[in-house]
Formats: sequence, structure tokens, C-alpha cells
Amino acid sequence: METVLIAVGSMVPLLLILVVIHEFGHYATARAMGVKVLEFGVGFPPRAFGVYTGNTCVLIDGATRYVGFSDRGDLGRGQRIKVSSTEDANGNLIARVIERSKKLAHGEQEEEPDEERLGEEDLLNHEGKIRSVGGGSLVLADMLYSVNWAPIGGFVRLAGEANPNVPRSLAGKGTGTRFLVLVAGPLMNAILPLLIFTVILMIPRDVAVGRLVIQEVGEGTAAASAQVQAEDIVLQANGSDIENRLDFTREINLNGGSQMAMLVERDGQELLLHLRPRFDTESARWLVGVFPRLDDVTIVKQSEPIWEAIPNSFVNTWEMLVLVKQALGGAFGEGSSPEFSGPIGIAQVTGEITRDGGWIGWLGMGVLLSINLAILNVLPIPMLDGGRIFFVVLEWARRGKKIPAHREGMVHLVGFALLMGGIVLVSVNDIGRLIDGRSFLG
Repeated sequence: METVLIAVGSMVPLLLILVVIHEFGHYATARAMGVKVLEFGVGFPPRAFGVYTGNTCVLIDGATRYVGFSDRGDLGRGQRIKVSSTEDANGNLIARVIERSKKLAHGEQEEEPDEERLGEEDLLNHEGKIRSVGGGSLVLADMLYSVNWAPIGGFVRLAGEANPNVPRSLAGKGTGTRFLVLVAGPLMNAILPLLIFTVILMIPRDVAVGRLVIQEVGEGTAAASAQVQAEDIVLQANGSDIENRLDFTREINLNGGSQMAMLVERDGQELLLHLRPRFDTESARWLVGVFPRLDDVTIVKQSEPIWEAIPNSFVNTWEMLVLVKQALGGAFGEGSSPEFSGPIGIAQVTGEITRDGGWIGWLGMGVLLSINLAILNVLPIPMLDGGRIFFVVLEWARRGKKIPAHREGMVHLVGFALLMGGIVLVSVNDIGRLIDGRSFLG
């Protein structure tokens, strides 16, 4: 039970933060590009509560219809209303229908606007609270920031995501604008590790340093082929100083399957050896076949000032990207697929890393997940950002000729079904691992 609580308690807030940051990228870019943002939600419905902000001016004319009101004289400050608006040649919103919005019970979901009853489908359907009425117009706070009961992510609701005729819609913008809005989410997930690494590097931490001594060399390994011997002291790998096991492991993983230069001290003399790490499919790691120990251990307090932490955060993030690439490429290169995991497995790993590494381990897991989210969301997977980006790029390549909305929708629907099926399959494997008492980390 304790393990489950740690897994859930560490995974839920981490996933919430990563997804909200991702959606914030879409939100901020959409607003900057003139796309109407209707809602920014933390968590998923049902809704717990929400706050309306903004100052959207909507014109009222003689053609405006009222539902639940007699006329504009019934409109007053603080009322919650639904408005269906069109746009004139000057970019002004004009109310075609103003409807009284019913106050919802706690946690109840609001109904979508009845397009058929309104008689129009190319309208901007927005709702909020009236700030002021007068002079043939009203000012509406129609940007909703909501907090929802399912704390496992977030979302952004934009006007006209699939209908270009809706005023201030995403679909009505050019390919460049839509590309920027869609790619902004993965970009935020790519930037987040820089911030996390900067914070980690600035915080004082205890680090064990000493002499890394080769205790044993495995037979038939890359190290044996390179004439590495027991009691060799590892000084450098690929030109980087080695002070502990972590330094050595990192250089091996970053090197991948390329030839690696290793400077060792043997009987008081320095020798430069060359070896090529080999990928182990069982552990999904690059190995050279040595078992080191750390002698003359000293615990030192390490931290970096911000002017050093920021550039080093780029180095660490790049290293993490290379490690992800090497793990995938190495596994596939050996003729087998890497072991994937679904939500259950990810929660298990997050819990184990948090339990063993504390909040530093939790942040490190956040870095890894954020990078994976960034990569996943730029791949051309239907329903995800990358799938939508693919259609935008395809439209650009076709010189503005759009793929019919129903065809794109069908591709996303089929892709979503396949994605859900894949998640179910890997989750079954994760459950089996839990039942067997096996750790994903080995």
C-alpha cells in the first residue's frame, strides 16, 4: 500500500505540472497570434470551479436575438450569458444571439450551444459574465480559467479548432500561425528541463568523489578487447574527468556505439585505450563490461552559481536527449524493440525513483518525462500535436490546399483508437510486472 501511495502521490502532481505547462504553451501562443481562447483548464472535467476574465467588446444591433431576455434592457452587470457572435469587416464581434446562462449545480457540466436552434454553425460561441452594457455594445469577461476534479492534466479550448469560418478561430489562421500554436506545447516541454536542471544545479548537494578503480573486467566484453585490466584507475572518458561511477556511466551512454577514448592509470603510467560500448538489450543500456569501485571517497558539497547553472543546464538537457536517443536506437539496432510502459508502469517508476532519490529524483523523473512528452508530441501520431502539425505541413506543401476536415478527422479517430489500444496492451504488461513483484528499473 505504501508503494502505491508513493507512486500515485508522486505521479499525479508531476503529470499535472507537465501537461499544464504543455497546454500553457498552446494558450500563450494562441493569444499572441489572435486566436480566441475560450478556456484554460487545470485537470479534466467535471468542473470544480472557474473564474472568468477578459474584456471582450461585443456589438449589439437590431438583428440580435435574445433567449431568456426580453431585450437589451434586461442585460445587466454580473449576469452570466452565452453569446453567439459573428464578425464584421473591421474585426468587430457582433452578437447574433444572447442567451441567459443557467447557473449550474456544483460539478455539473454546461451544455454545448445548440447550433441547430440558433440556425447558424459559423458563429463564435462564447460565454461569460457581463462587465458593462451601454452604447450599443456589451463588455464580456469570456476567458474562463477552470479547475476540474480529475487532476491528471489540463486542456485549452480554442475557438473554431476545426471550422475556419468561426470568427477568431484557429482553423481560420494561416499555416504559419497554426504551426506555431501547435508546436508551442511540445516546445514548452523541451524548455522545462532547462529550468529544472538550473534549479537542481544551484541547490547544494552531497556528492561522493574519489578514484574510480576497475575491480573486474568481464570476459569477451568491449573492455577486455581493449586490454582494460583490473586495478586500472579511470582518469578520463572522451576527454571528461571521471570522479565517480555516475560520471563514467554518463560518458558511456552519451558515447553510444561509437569508439570511446578512455585514459587510465596503470602502475603509475597513463595509457590511452579505445573501446566500443555494446548495447545490452536486457538492461537497455550501453555497457563496456567492467565492474568499478570508488576508492579514497570524499563527500563534497557541490552547487553552481546561476551563471554556470544556466549553460550547464543546456549540456545536461542535451545529454538526456542523447540518452533517450541511444536507448531507443540501441534497442532497435539490436533487432529488438525497447520495453515500453503505460501510465501504470510510469507511475511505478516515478514512485521508485522518488522513494530512493527524494525530491531530486522526482525532479529528474520530471525531466525525463518532459523530454519524452516533447518527442512524442512532435511525432506524426494522429490526435496528438504531431499528427495535427503533419496536416498543417501537408497543407503548406500543397500550397494552401487543405485536406477535407472529415478525412483528417477520420485519421485522428482511427489513430486515437490505435493509441488507446496500445496503452491498454502496455498497461496489461505493467500490471503483470506488478503482480510478479518486478521493478521496471530492474
